Amino acid sequence: MTLDRVARTIGRVQVAAGLLLGASVAVVPSVSAQGGGAQQQTGSGVRKPTAYENMQMFSQVLNQIRVNHPDSLETYDLFLAAVAGLVQAADPHSYVIPAIRLDANKEAALRAGRLVPVPVEFAYIDGAPVVVGVAPGTAARLLDILPGDELTHADGRPVVAESPMELLVALAGPRNAAIPLTFMRRRADGSRAVLVREVKRERAEGESAVPTVFMLDAVTGYARITSFMSDRVADDLHGALQSLERQGMSRLVLDLRDNGGGSVDEAASVAGEFLPKGTVVYTATGRKADMIDTGRVKRSFWKSERRYPIVVLVNEGTASASELVAGALQDHDRALIVGRTSFGKALMMRGFPMTDGSVIVLVVGHIQTPCGRVVQRQYRGVARRAYFRDAGEVRDTIGRPSCRTTGGRTVYGGGGIVPDVLLGARPDVPLWVARLMEDALPLKWVGGYLERNAAALTTPDRFAAETLPAAALADFRRFAEAQSAIIPAGDAAEEVLRTLLMRTIAGAKWGDRGVYRVMARSDAEIAAAIAAFDRAASLTGN
Repeated sequence: MTLDRVARTIGRVQVAAGLLLGASVAVVPSVSAQGGGAQQQTGSGVRKPTAYENMQMFSQVLNQIRVNHPDSLETYDLFLAAVAGLVQAADPHSYVIPAIRLDANKEAALRAGRLVPVPVEFAYIDGAPVVVGVAPGTAARLLDILPGDELTHADGRPVVAESPMELLVALAGPRNAAIPLTFMRRRADGSRAVLVREVKRERAEGESAVPTVFMLDAVTGYARITSFMSDRVADDLHGALQSLERQGMSRLVLDLRDNGGGSVDEAASVAGEFLPKGTVVYTATGRKADMIDTGRVKRSFWKSERRYPIVVLVNEGTASASELVAGALQDHDRALIVGRTSFGKALMMRGFPMTDGSVIVLVVGHIQTPCGRVVQRQYRGVARRAYFRDAGEVRDTIGRPSCRTTGGRTVYGGGGIVPDVLLGARPDVPLWVARLMEDALPLKWVGGYLERNAAALTTPDRFAAETLPAAALADFRRFAEAQSAIIPAGDAAEEVLRTLLMRTIAGAKWGDRGVYRVMARSDAEIAAAIAAFDRAASLTGN
């Protein structure tokens, strides 16, 4: 294109822009003529438009699209897109389930239990489904599906669902039937990997939400709660604590890391293991009176003298009901919180049907800790991607709202539970380890190892106390090299590889119970929790 043609082209664009601008100026009513309008000037500045004026503007936009847009567009589709935009603008968690895309028969079959969902939880970030967790006790936990992985295809077809519930229904199918899911993962070095995982549809209800309890040493018990979705979490924890107490436990590490939450009633029941009956666990507020509530301990085991020191581990994956437990124990000076700032989600949500069969799932209330801390992170003025990306980000306490615990300590709100002992971020997974996991090489290797060493793999406790033989490491290296994988030499890489293989073996043999037992041996955060018991003991005077 010659320079004179470029100039003429730019000129045409400028003329077109001028016509558009001129037209827009012509149709905006002057303040003096109308006495109002969307931009009416007042003594204090620009007046915000009224609801009626907003509806007028929406009608104008819709009419201009219908009259002037060259494509043939369905008014209903445009309206639904506007509804979705309204709901998404309200907060990062509310969403719309459109009737036109929701298979009503499939949804009914899922609710009736005839179909089973995939055990992967997703959140929508910038319109894309992103993994936030995998259900404990399921086969999917062994497939290297990580928080942050973006789902792009299901069964070879692009994902079209636009909300978590819609995606849940779309991915559901017969029990134990596998579906290939394609994920896009951004590695620590900025590169991207495309992964296909055969995910079995299964429910985790049969698994305990307290999958493993054991003694870390002669006096320190360890219990991990993976979810509050079950109605037996408190009962399972109660039995676990009794088992630990019989083994001589006099102090407890309660692990709530990566616990995405669930029932607030179960949260109150779990708090009842350590707090007296009637103690406030949370307060709820909302626009309507039926949203205002105070959650209290209804069933307490406090009289059994469970006054031993407690350290609660939290991280950026600790959310919702698990944050309420951590917040209640911290506010009442019953536990010391160690880890990284929790996710910051404490909302009540409710579904509202629309006349066309679509459903709006809307935030209707916020939840606070007993001393009045707001757990929910600020989302006003924050980009949706940044809101999810920055969960658990280390921030100082300057400017944060605060309140006082029962014993007079200052604790901070304004988003998540801020630990009493703040730990640094997890180190990035080495790139060579990430690629081993992406290619599922440990999982492909472990079956043969289990078959050859079945007699030696007796219990997870015994396995965790041992060191994986050098012969096993050498065997895996040969297997990986045959698959063109590169594993660095040296003691540091050898230790990382040993930990990776031990977790893989334990998971394949004993499930989550084995994984958590092996993890405890090399987990720096559990070591930090143990080191904090002197401070935890001072809270209870023990």
